[in-house]
Amino acid sequence: MIRALLVDDEEHALNILRILLERTGDVEIVGEATNGFDALEKLKRLRPDVVFSDIEMPGMNGVELAERIGAGNIDVQVVFVTAYDRYAISAFEKDAVDYLLKPLEMDRLVKTVQRVKKEVQKSAGRDEIAASAEELEVRSSVERPPQLNVCFLGGVSVHNSRKMRMKWRTGKERELFSFLAFRKGERVHRDVIVEALWPEEHYQKSKVYLHTCVSFLRKDLRQLGFDGALLYESEKYHLKDDLFETDYEVFKRRAQKLKAVSFGRSVEALESALDLYQGTLFKDEDYSWAEEDALKLEQVAGELRMELAAQYEERRDYLKMTDVIFKHLAVSPYDEEAYRLLMRAQFASGRHEEVFRIYHVLLERFGELGIEPSEMTVELYNEIRRKERP
Repeated sequence: MIRALLVDDEEHALNILRILLERTGDVEIVGEATNGFDALEKLKRLRPDVVFSDIEMPGMNGVELAERIGAGNIDVQVVFVTAYDRYAISAFEKDAVDYLLKPLEMDRLVKTVQRVKKEVQKSAGRDEIAASAEELEVRSSVERPPQLNVCFLGGVSVHNSRKMRMKWRTGKERELFSFLAFRKGERVHRDVIVEALWPEEHYQKSKVYLHTCVSFLRKDLRQLGFDGALLYESEKYHLKDDLFETDYEVFKRRAQKLKAVSFGRSVEALESALDLYQGTLFKDEDYSWAEEDALKLEQVAGELRMELAAQYEERRDYLKMTDVIFKHLAVSPYDEEAYRLLMRAQFASGRHEEVFRIYHVLLERFGELGIEPSEMTVELYNEIRRKERP
């Protein structure tokens, strides 16, 4: 049996919900409340497994109640009982256990109860594992603070030290984590998050969507061993500062260090920095809030690649020079200087036909923009043609 607390400001709605839940045979009603403040008081005392809460209530609505519960890191599920648009909710997350639609349907209610039971059982299993892990940690003489490995370059990837990957329930859950992790150290107001992730949605619906993502994210972080990692205070969310370090942070810090050195940047230092740059920031994700940062970071990476290519040329390592320029052109196909470097590399390697092909690729690219190559590029091409003649 799962223990449930029911919250609704309408007595008739409470009665219907209580009767239907009791009919499932799997729910024990441990308490009822008619407002959010009363619910919080009873929650502390009754310790239910799940709270069934209406959304629209005076004083403190259901979403705010859920936020307070989450802020207190209370291990209890919240199921919204709402008359919100069926199709909007379905489109957001068809598998969500967090919604029951009014008027209540018995079949849907039974499915929700079964899902809640599964989550309660999972939570109990995780608690046993966590207790065992804590006991082992106490016995260990070596302190190993848990760390979450977060990658944003080339796509979003998150895993713990045991290589367990975060399995996102929705794309918006992944975006919420990315948004907060990218702003590491900041306390981000709920309204700022809503505006960034759901700019076209009605504000009240967006708040419900945000809470659902927060609920999913807390559960998934807990499953990886990071309970209490997502914090809420004064309508602001943030991830614990010591929880993780992103590859974005590491690359940016390394690039800034190289930029501070006015001369003598070694090939090895440049290679090491670029090894961290596995692709564009949030590749394949449509995060409009990160577009400017992604462009700036790609510009930094491009400058490092071009400098590395020039140093390879000094070493006459034309194979590596060619490889790094091709990588650069894959993301910056209109960089004229890169085409010049590539032509020089191919000519020095004796691949004269490639020089002509590259030049014509440049002409096609620039033709798309309605511009002509610079005199410097044309002169280089003509010079190579003259050298190539017997």
